[in-house]
Amino acid sequence: MKRKIWCFAFLWLVLMFAGCGGNEEGSAAKSKEHIYRGETVKVEGIEDFDRLNNILVKGERIYFGTYDWKDDGGTVFQYFSQNMDGTDRKTMTLEAGENAYYSYLTVNEEGNFYAILNNNYEDDSNPDNIMWVSEYFLVKLDESGKEIWKQPLSGNDPDSYWVNQMLLLKDGRILLYDTDGIFLHDSEGKRTGEVKLQKQFENGSLYQTADGTVVQRYYNTETNKEALNKINVDTGEVSEDYTIPGGFGNYGMISGEGYDFYLEGNGSIYGYNLGDAEIKELMNFIDSDLVSYYISGLAVVNEREFYGCTEDGIGHTVLMKFSKVDPKDVKDKIVLTLGCSSFDWDLRGRVVQFNKTNEEYRITVEDYSRYNTDEDYTLGLAKLNTDIASGKVPDILVITEGMPIDSYASKGLFEDLYPYIDGDGEINRENFFSNVLELYETDGKLYRMVPSFRVYTVAGKTADVGSSQGWTVADLRKVMAGKPEGTEIFAEMTRENMLNYGIQMSGSQFIDWKTGKCGFNSEDFIDLLELTAEFPEELGDEYYGDSYWDTYDSLWRDGKVLLEPMYLTDFSTYNTSKKGRFGEDITLVGFPVREGNGAALAANLEMAMSSKSKHKDGVWQFMRYFLTDEYQEKVEYQWPLSLKRVEELAQAAMKKPAYEDENGNMVETEQTYWISGMEITITPMSREEADGLIEYVKSVKQLYAYNDALLKIVSEEAAPYFAGQKSAKEVADIIQSRVQIYVNENR
Repeated sequence: MKRKIWCFAFLWLVLMFAGCGGNEEGSAAKSKEHIYRGETVKVEGIEDFDRLNNILVKGERIYFGTYDWKDDGGTVFQYFSQNMDGTDRKTMTLEAGENAYYSYLTVNEEGNFYAILNNNYEDDSNPDNIMWVSEYFLVKLDESGKEIWKQPLSGNDPDSYWVNQMLLLKDGRILLYDTDGIFLHDSEGKRTGEVKLQKQFENGSLYQTADGTVVQRYYNTETNKEALNKINVDTGEVSEDYTIPGGFGNYGMISGEGYDFYLEGNGSIYGYNLGDAEIKELMNFIDSDLVSYYISGLAVVNEREFYGCTEDGIGHTVLMKFSKVDPKDVKDKIVLTLGCSSFDWDLRGRVVQFNKTNEEYRITVEDYSRYNTDEDYTLGLAKLNTDIASGKVPDILVITEGMPIDSYASKGLFEDLYPYIDGDGEINRENFFSNVLELYETDGKLYRMVPSFRVYTVAGKTADVGSSQGWTVADLRKVMAGKPEGTEIFAEMTRENMLNYGIQMSGSQFIDWKTGKCGFNSEDFIDLLELTAEFPEELGDEYYGDSYWDTYDSLWRDGKVLLEPMYLTDFSTYNTSKKGRFGEDITLVGFPVREGNGAALAANLEMAMSSKSKHKDGVWQFMRYFLTDEYQEKVEYQWPLSLKRVEELAQAAMKKPAYEDENGNMVETEQTYWISGMEITITPMSREEADGLIEYVKSVKQLYAYNDALLKIVSEEAAPYFAGQKSAKEVADIIQSRVQIYVNENR
């Protein structure tokens, strides 16, 4: 099946005549359809919106509240309500006693509250047998918080009783789901009967649609999938199963007027009725200029109006009202499409900012992760690759692992970015890491933009591995031959992990995507197989022992482990490893490879411009930002492309950490590292150390080669060698043959 996805040669004729991303007018219309205006709801008396909970809409009023923990362990709830226009404000304060709290707070049409009160205390009436008691009560309160009635709750085993859920039904009855089952209570809180379901379900949770239908979400052990079914609370009858198109894992469920449920996920809010073949997108966060991935505490008035908490773009949580905007009131802009199979926070924020500030262009995001299901999280990427193969190329493509990028580039799908960089008055490629640009070039053309990156390498004590960077498997064996018996090459490394790590770190040396030549039957790859065979198939309990984790951080200092795989993202990573983990000079010797220093480089974000785009100027207006000082100055905890920014980070690494005190003075502190209970001070880097690390990053000439299909081929075919059924040479020949076919299909 995967080969069919990758193999799109027969669709190439379609590409020759296809435009960008489908119908442009259709994209523009679509981007207008899902826009909601966000308005901050100012609520006096609520300072901490992170604790805002139970946002409810009842009739013409909206309810929302906060909670706080008291010093004695109790909680204080403050509940606010007001008309939709903000008038007739009312406040209810509800204090729970020590070690007590209210949960499942809800409200009826008259403004009365219902909740579960859980009270916990020590029963010391018998000094010889002091017991912890947990009591549950169903309570009704008026709008001021005054208790109207309180009914005790208990189960067959009082010591283990607890309440899972409470629903206030449309007819005024109360549905309780506790440790003994599902029970009905009348409007006075008295239990009137049990809901005896015709079929038992595992891990169920209850919801209620706007019309009062009770729905259960549960895990179906027969189909191994989550499902929904309707429950008749009077007869116990259950309906057939319903499923959410695309799976449950992508969405949170909220009930509200207009649909059976509203679904929140993948950066949108959708409407869904039980039995629908598709969900209907209502509000798109990006189109609505929202940075957030989600809206917490979502409350639905109807399909045109929502309330909820979200980020304001500068780290604050705010309560907002979202109202649908009529498409005819949305300003016309040229729409650019951004296609991706995952969408990170940084990129999301930039898209929103671009849309807010650019007068000519607007970006709409096609996030293919929404096609993933609970059973297969690769469907979105597969569909994106298929769409590209069939000519539906987005203006901007966010590149992720699993895309045949070299194939796309060779077929002319991407635009060379060098002319745009060189023609931009504010950007100069000489100010960037030249080796990074070269690694992402194809035949001297830059088809992929990489604003920041990370380096994968291997570190060892200089006293053990020498001062030279780069070595072979034979060199590694010579070092290990001089070490005491029991010395490990890497800590906690199994055979499977070592094979995967080796392919990722050195795989690009065995495949030349430009020529299509493979070298998996070479002596170098055979050496890698033979080295991998020396690692254990699995790590048993005897490997860890009783004190393993107590002494883990000292394994490298004590010489019990030779090498550390290093995820090198900044100066601190290197400095802490050298002065903390190893405690002496180290060499970034790299992974054993045929040539080079054994390090590999990978991007944190990769983007490409479609060569078919009708609006390349607009695409460049968006993409160029990631190469500007404004963006590069914000890069932390990864290597920026800008050499200027790297020098700023180097200067910071040569100083002690500091913070500003209450008087505005900068106070220096010490960076420390703990090993087996001993605190070690990590001194700042010297100029020589910082320069050496920068030069090392500049020397990396290999890309980190993660390829799931390649790893699968190597793992499958290497298994007979590890099992002693074939020689390393035999499986290497088989791997060479299979990989060569794979490469030929995907070039």
